[in-house]
Amino acid sequence: MSKYCSICAKPMEREGDICEACQESIRAEAMGRQRKVAKESKKELEKLGIRRGKDAKPPKGSPISKQGGEEEKKPHHFKSMAEYLEHLKEKGR
Repeated sequence: MSKYCSICAKPMEREGDICEACQESIRAEAMGRQRKVAKESKKELEKLGIRRGKDAKPPKGSPISKQGGEEEKKPHHFKSMAEYLEHLKEKGR
């Protein structure tokens, strides 16, 4: 009995539920979305005046280390990137 692709319904020669062509298409779409999200988040960070990478320097007037022993919140402390960006906006005020 011949098996068919779950996406395009073409007969398949190999094991699995999705043919190679459909798998490549899905991978390409996912990578495109990942690049788009990375590009958008970079733009948002630039709007907030936050630079990342080798040339990143702390903004003038901002303390390099937190005083009082309070640890700075990082992106993984938030449920979403939007919540983290909102935190950064409030922090900059």
